[in-house]
Amino acid sequence: MADAPDFQLLRNTKVDLSRYLPAFLFRDTAFGDALNTLSYEHELQRLTLAGAAKQAFVQTATWGLDDWEEFVGLEHAQADTVQTRRNKILMKLAGTESVTVSSLEVLINQYILDKSGTVTDHPETYSADFNIPLVDKMSLLSIAKDVRTYIPAHIGQVYKTHADTNVENHIAMLKSTVKTIDVYPVAVEKIAPESGFYVAMAMTTTERLTLYIGGI
Repeated sequence: MADAPDFQLLRNTKVDLSRYLPAFLFRDTAFGDALNTLSYEHELQRLTLAGAAKQAFVQTATWGLDDWEEFVGLEHAQADTVQTRRNKILMKLAGTESVTVSSLEVLINQYILDKSGTVTDHPETYSADFNIPLVDKMSLLSIAKDVRTYIPAHIGQVYKTHADTNVENHIAMLKSTVKTIDVYPVAVEKIAPESGFYVAMAMTTTERLTLYIGGI
């Protein structure tokens, strides 16, 4: 599709009608105010015409995207951005072209911030793997819907999600060896202390933790 025009129409600067009139006219305050009002209204009309012209081209359309989607038979999700909607329409308009791995990757990466989604084709099994990072529910549903729209009917889809993490795990351990020594008196007899005595004790609670390390 050809590049869209710049939509400048008759001028590419803000409307200022004073440029076309002698400066002494603005000594009249009422005349100056009226001319400023006319300049403002002319500028609104210029911007309105330029905005309407942009809707005739998918690459620049905004509020006109609803009409484009109706024309090509598409619906958009509430979460879709303007650029996402434009890309879907352009792909639909180019529907006569073959669906390739590259075009599918462009399709799914509309919903992936780092554009890391990849597609692996398996012609021998009539299937394709879609490798995507973890995304939110709405993005995942949109990816699945778009893929169903554009992928050939005889190709099955397999979605594989992954998450890259960079985490360090630190484990501290204290090893202690305890030896128990039993001391018995030579003769067992009644002990009757003449004064009170105090015993100091330290209580330790130990929790048993079993770690299973995968791959070892």
